[in-house]
Amino acid sequence: MKDAPPFAMTSGLVRRDGRDILTGVDLRVEAGEVLAVLGPNGAGKSTLVKALLGLVPLAGGRTEIYGAPPARFRGWRRIGYVPQRLPMGGGVPVTVREVVASGRVARTSRWRPAVLGDRAADRAAVDRALATVGLTDRARDSAHLLSGGQQQRVLIARALAGEPDVFVMDEPTAGVDARNQAALATALRGLAGKTVVLVAHELGPLEPLITRTIELERGRVVDGTAARGAVTG
Repeated sequence: MKDAPPFAMTSGLVRRDGRDILTGVDLRVEAGEVLAVLGPNGAGKSTLVKALLGLVPLAGGRTEIYGAPPARFRGWRRIGYVPQRLPMGGGVPVTVREVVASGRVARTSRWRPAVLGDRAADRAAVDRALATVGLTDRARDSAHLLSGGQQQRVLIARALAGEPDVFVMDEPTAGVDARNQAALATALRGLAGKTVVLVAHELGPLEPLITRTIELERGRVVDGTAARGAVTG
């Protein structure tokens, strides 16, 4: 659907072990917005963004990505997801560059076998992503030996490498020191014009980038505010 927003949820309900995690959530995310989802621990913030992506099933209501239910959405190359932590690779060492290069998977044709990083366009995209998050000099290092803040920047670089239109970030500043939070803010400043949905306890240096916030409490949206003086460029 051409004019459909990146995300739309209507009366979203998520239930787990007989308990409502999200209840009656209505949310529309417009193209170009930088939306922060705020709230205390256990409020349902991570569940909300996972439900928007179809990673958590709804027990009621409806969610759409560019006008299509997640199960029928086929434009995943348009979506960049940044989870809370770097997935463990089953004990197999993986370099920072290899993790970032995996973000190119969605852009590889299913009809053409390819090795990630083999094409010039892939290499250039990975190089740009590493430079944006300030990790060019760590490209050959083992990703799992980096600090938590550096690993979070690796995950953002992986999303950047895919060149998506939308970024969904699940608590990118959790457990990250002030220096790495500032580096994350610098990286996000380079996403001018992109749609960003991020989960956070506190915004810190990200606050000037935010155009709108919503606050969750016990699985419900209790407040929504348009940020003033937000800088997206």
